[in-house]
Amino acid sequence: MLVCAAGFVLCAALAAYALARSRSEREDLARTELVLLPLASFALLGALWFVEYRAVGSAARAGGLLAGALAGVCSLWVARRFAPSFALPLLGTLVLSLGAVSALRESGSALHEWLNGPRDPGGASKAPAVTSAPLPAAGDRPPVVLITVDTLRADRVLGDSPARVPTPSLDALAADSVVFTQARSAAPWTKPALATLLTGLSPLVHGMTNRRARLPDEVETLAERLRAAGYKTGGVGLNAHLERAFRFDQGFDDYAFPARADFGIGLGARVLTRFFPTRYPGVFPNTTAIAEVAVAWIRAHAREPFFLWLHVLDPHWPYEPPAEWLDEPEAEPRRWGESEMVTAVQAGNTKPGQAERERVAELYAGEVRYVDAELARVLATLRELDLYERALIVFASDHGEEFWEHGRYEHGHTLYDEVLRVPLFFKLPGADARATVDAAVSTEALTPTVLDVLGLAYEPARMSSRSLVPWWRTPAVAMTEALFASGTYYFGEKRAVVFDGTKLVLELDTGRSELFDLRQDPRELHSLVAALPALQAEGLRLAADWQARCEGLRTELGIQGDATADAGEGLERMLQELGYAGHE
Repeated sequence: MLVCAAGFVLCAALAAYALARSRSEREDLARTELVLLPLASFALLGALWFVEYRAVGSAARAGGLLAGALAGVCSLWVARRFAPSFALPLLGTLVLSLGAVSALRESGSALHEWLNGPRDPGGASKAPAVTSAPLPAAGDRPPVVLITVDTLRADRVLGDSPARVPTPSLDALAADSVVFTQARSAAPWTKPALATLLTGLSPLVHGMTNRRARLPDEVETLAERLRAAGYKTGGVGLNAHLERAFRFDQGFDDYAFPARADFGIGLGARVLTRFFPTRYPGVFPNTTAIAEVAVAWIRAHAREPFFLWLHVLDPHWPYEPPAEWLDEPEAEPRRWGESEMVTAVQAGNTKPGQAERERVAELYAGEVRYVDAELARVLATLRELDLYERALIVFASDHGEEFWEHGRYEHGHTLYDEVLRVPLFFKLPGADARATVDAAVSTEALTPTVLDVLGLAYEPARMSSRSLVPWWRTPAVAMTEALFASGTYYFGEKRAVVFDGTKLVLELDTGRSELFDLRQDPRELHSLVAALPALQAEGLRLAADWQARCEGLRTELGIQGDATADAGEGLERMLQELGYAGHE
């Protein structure tokens, strides 16, 4: 906003100067030049306004226009009351002051690095260097590492799908783990999905189902529970939905989201990235940078019990993997790295052909391969420090991604399995169990499962799902329970219920429903609502009971209403850069 205001004041200064000169006794400037001065200023201002605010919306534009009108009125008053020798320096000083404040605000972290050298990764939340005597050994408390990969479909890393991507690092981790092949996320986009994963609560309980929602204070996170048990806790990664404003940092001693200092997404940041790509490698830290921060944090805390949550944004779009992970890097359609392109596809204004759709899937696969290579470095560090064998390592994703299987693209809009099915691995301490479990389970169960593995007390009645531990300790008595999903971001609210190999999808706004036999129709193409009304009725009953349980649990936890956060202008623009347009 300061850049825009500085532009308006510059315009006002030139207008005041032109008017003052026209009133002075000297006639050095021709009438045409006097007119061109303010017009040129307005043109410059228009360019600044377009670059800085084209994605912000009408409210910011209206505010900018109001600021410009006030600046214009003030400039006319100054021009009428003061001589040019006073008016121009006065307004010029104001221009320079606003410009300097804006530059410091937009590029403060960049200025810090320029003067003092690069910061340690993670900014204010960076892991301190190990300079004191080593801490005591962790004893019987195993290290806990939770790795979540944004937008990772299950069929890209599990099973025998032709679309499966070579991921040797994840394959090796899976070979040492209990792997749930039919895990489903509780929500189809990041904020509600990861809030559930980190709390064990359904989206209908924690309420993190819109862009401005923040985690309620009454909710206890996995990090809070582990810190209370004596663990050092750290969170490292990238996604604007996970920043401190939304309270995902609850319980973390160190919280670096983004993983390293970023330089904003304004004009100044783009100039720095364009002319100093090595020092300022881009708006967002890539997966390589996130992995580096995670490795440094692990090394700093290797001699104490720790819990590290590592979240990488790739393969979330923009799909821009490094060239070495693409078979045909020169064929990349760069426009798929622009938020406007994705928004146009979501709205149906741009209609990619089959060849381009296949290319998009190839770019996505390249990002998956890139992520696998970088996570290999983190896992190698655990092995190097003799932490891997005794660590509890959990691998999961927040949601999948649709590539036109049901006529649309991306995520957040449906509850079909291409968006809900995610990988879920538990590498247990000592690797005392390795198994493949094909039962349908929910990511709601992650938090109670971790607490169960670690032997930490919790109240099962205050969780939305049961622990998964019986599936490998006592599989004969493990019970399959109905799974639920909610919290769509686009196109109306939906609910999904998975029970007895069947899936019911409800559209709350229209009352429309679909019923699928997942064993015979895993792609969810043929609804059986008309043919199996009794199963539809059972699904509706389960959904109603689940809704009532969620409302009861909210009451028991003392959650009143949905908490919201003032994300701030910069974070709002980051969310829009990730494709989350609108205000809810």
